[in-house]
Amino acid sequence: MSGRRDFLKCAGVLAAGLPLASALPAGAATASAGSDEWASFRQQFELAPGYLHMANFLVTSHPKVVRDAIAGYRAQLDANPGLMMDWDLQIGPKNEHNVREWAGRYLNAKPGQVALTESTTQGLGMVYAGIHIAPGQEILSSVHEHSAAKAAMNFRHERDGTPVRRIELFKDAHSASREEIFANIASNLRPETRVIGLTWVHSGSGVKLPIGEIGRWITQQNNGRTPQERILFVVDGVHGFGVEDANFADLNCDFFIAGTHKWMFGPRGTGIVCSAKETLDDISPTLATFDEPENFGTTLSPGGYHAFEHRWALAKAFELHLQLGKARVQARIHQLNRYCKQRLGTLANMELVTPLSPELSAGFTFFRLKGQDQDEVAAWLLKNRVITDAVDRDAGPVVRLAPGLLNTEAQIDQVVALLAQRYRA
Repeated sequence: MSGRRDFLKCAGVLAAGLPLASALPAGAATASAGSDEWASFRQQFELAPGYLHMANFLVTSHPKVVRDAIAGYRAQLDANPGLMMDWDLQIGPKNEHNVREWAGRYLNAKPGQVALTESTTQGLGMVYAGIHIAPGQEILSSVHEHSAAKAAMNFRHERDGTPVRRIELFKDAHSASREEIFANIASNLRPETRVIGLTWVHSGSGVKLPIGEIGRWITQQNNGRTPQERILFVVDGVHGFGVEDANFADLNCDFFIAGTHKWMFGPRGTGIVCSAKETLDDISPTLATFDEPENFGTTLSPGGYHAFEHRWALAKAFELHLQLGKARVQARIHQLNRYCKQRLGTLANMELVTPLSPELSAGFTFFRLKGQDQDEVAAWLLKNRVITDAVDRDAGPVVRLAPGLLNTEAQIDQVVALLAQRYRA
């Protein structure tokens, strides 16, 4: 949005002299302070005090267990980099296999199904460049995709002439329904559709698609299709990964792509692609690997020299999430966003954008204030040390909040109090 870069550049200057608003409106939550089971978890992070960090969907702060793992690997690399990179000693491959093992435990998948990347964007590029699409076949996607996904599909079109059709899944994000989404996909399916590429949780509206159900429906549509005609389902899953309590098989997709430096609290610059198969029946590599190309995971993991201390430390993020409990993580994030929507809904000039139902939403709560410039609303929050942002994508201009494990109900109340203070109906 037009003012976003400007207010982000001067955020530190503006925020330095401004206190965090502490006045809470009537009816605000107060019980959480004495019974906060997540307080010890938040102590693992070195976030700047005095700020409300509501934008950890952009990039995460590293928890202590991840910081310590990064520091340990970095010390070994600094002390003897050549030894650590000696592939004959298998130090690097063993560390990478350890990451795949922990990712496999989190996803209930085999290590050979998991390729290691540096971001969702890199994973999308690898998959859409290498996925097998014959002349005359097409990619079916939606207008709601992130620009990185759209670009990856466009590059395939420019290179091979592969048609890309983008459809509208819902008219209005807040009132979107499972029936509307399914009807739009079903009515647009064609015999030449080879790939369906969709996003699990949309970062422009907060809508969460019923990905598992869509995947089951696609499986049914594949009855009678030859292996070369079979619909391949590709999921950009970054904003559901680390939020939703789901295994890979629950998603019923062929390729699942996600960065792990957001909700997963993994090291910055890490990500994965998980394949339904350990073999490369439906995809070809586009980058050379430094690993032994034994399966999908080793063959599709890009070679070259990376920030290996970050890549290898990713195992600790998966281990941490499993220790917390996937169901418990989902319950907490959904609880906070349900509360956030309820509190924002008390403002008379409020327009909620993200659906209320947990069936169609996850860790996002996006909104608009009627009659206001949403950039200015986000800037006002930022000046008062609420770290958030505003975007103008498929759902129109929105302010984005993402209450997660690093937040409390009391912090949500503070955000609502700030909005009420500045923007009265």
